[in-house]
Amino acid sequence: MIKAAPGVQRRLAAIFCADVVGYTRLMSVDERGTLRLLTSHREITDREIEHHGGRIANTAGDSILAEFPSALPAVQCATAIQERIAAVNEAIPEERRVMFRIGVHVGEAMVRNGDLFGDGVNVAARLERLAQPGCVCVSGATYDYVHRLLPLVFEDLGLQAMKNFDTPIRAYLARPSRQWPSRTMPIDHTHFETYWARQLHTVCLAAMTEVAKAVGLKGIDIPVLAAIMDEPGVGTRRLAMRVEVEQATAERSAARLQHNGLITRTLSAGKPVSWLFSPTPEGIEVRMRLRSALIVAQDRLMAPLSDQERETLKDLIRRVIEANESRAP
Repeated sequence: MIKAAPGVQRRLAAIFCADVVGYTRLMSVDERGTLRLLTSHREITDREIEHHGGRIANTAGDSILAEFPSALPAVQCATAIQERIAAVNEAIPEERRVMFRIGVHVGEAMVRNGDLFGDGVNVAARLERLAQPGCVCVSGATYDYVHRLLPLVFEDLGLQAMKNFDTPIRAYLARPSRQWPSRTMPIDHTHFETYWARQLHTVCLAAMTEVAKAVGLKGIDIPVLAAIMDEPGVGTRRLAMRVEVEQATAERSAARLQHNGLITRTLSAGKPVSWLFSPTPEGIEVRMRLRSALIVAQDRLMAPLSDQERETLKDLIRRVIEANESRAP
């Protein structure tokens, strides 16, 4: 009987190995854009691995190694990741798409300080290299566990000779579904620019709401707090004009900010029903923290664009805003 080295555990696991296709080429073409896309895709992979009960053991730049308690959740996770990333990639030019190959094998793994290694890991890594971009390659042992339980088409790749292994291993290729959920709007509406403007507004508002929620605020509270920081002592009417919202909306936002200790409210001299707002030190600190979080959210939203496309988009938005401001009363 072979004993594990001190501090090393042996256990049976479903081993998941993923790697980015053509990572070096993508980095040489657009390093910053590729890193943004990879970060966005990693949010998908990490969330799906956790959702399916897996554990990320090792990561090295563009690769992921994880373990699952059994084959079924491992393959379900792998196909879910490929389907979600394929959906995101539809909006990205083909030459800039960040795609994964994934291999899954059920076998013995050795664990030391949380890291996985051993023959089972080596098999999963070699299966990953057999997979086509956007697909999942599984070993025969994995296939035996899942092929009757999952609605996937498996292509038998036959016995595969693997380096440092005396016995060939049978491999199967699984191609995830390419059927995405139907759009909520009739497809005809997507030809109108107003549809895209509305959808962009929804996406940006959702990102701002998500950032503000981390400190118990609403999305509108971020620009309101920023306006108060820019003009301490600002009145309600002026505040509403600066943020371009109804005065009642500005008042409700200011009430939330005051309740959270981020601003102070004082009566205007000579105007007993007029309030003046100023930031507290806590409000200034929170605003700076939210600004950093918004920059991260912006990078995530703009991940499908190259640096040049980002600059072009910002220039176009600026021109539209300036043109409409010049016509505003």
